[in-house]
Amino acid sequence: MRIRMLLLSLLYLMILLNGCVVLPIPTKERTVLAGKSVTQEQLAFLVPRVTTKSEVMERLGSPDAIWVEAHLFVYDWVMRRGILICALAGGYSSAAGAMDIPKHYMLIIQFDEQNRVRRFKRAVRPAFTSYGDFLKEWAMDSERISPQDAGDKKE
Repeated sequence: MRIRMLLLSLLYLMILLNGCVVLPIPTKERTVLAGKSVTQEQLAFLVPRVTTKSEVMERLGSPDAIWVEAHLFVYDWVMRRGILICALAGGYSSAAGAMDIPKHYMLIIQFDEQNRVRRFKRAVRPAFTSYGDFLKEWAMDSERISPQDAGDKKE
């Protein structure tokens, strides 16, 4: 409660001095804003050339996206990594608001022709990279990887 009062007081002071305040406050990644998170521990069952597509669906459920031509399953979720507080003041009026600062995660799993895991990656999609562009880049990287190297791609 004291921290809230301190932050609120600081916010009002900044408004009085400046008239406009944007204050990012980092938070721990505990809140899932969208989707269902997939932890590193949940990925322990994924073994390249062993785990099947049906086993993936049993453990993780239906994917959020399927790219048939590239043999990809994609699970995505968004975590809160902070809060952005915005305040404006001018004359006799003021306005304030808060919004979440998101962090976009993806679990991308590629399967081989026998529907077994070829490779997978739990990744963070950069804020200014589109969903499709991120997947295309990842899929193009797969063409440069030999099947012998696929087992160590757990990044």
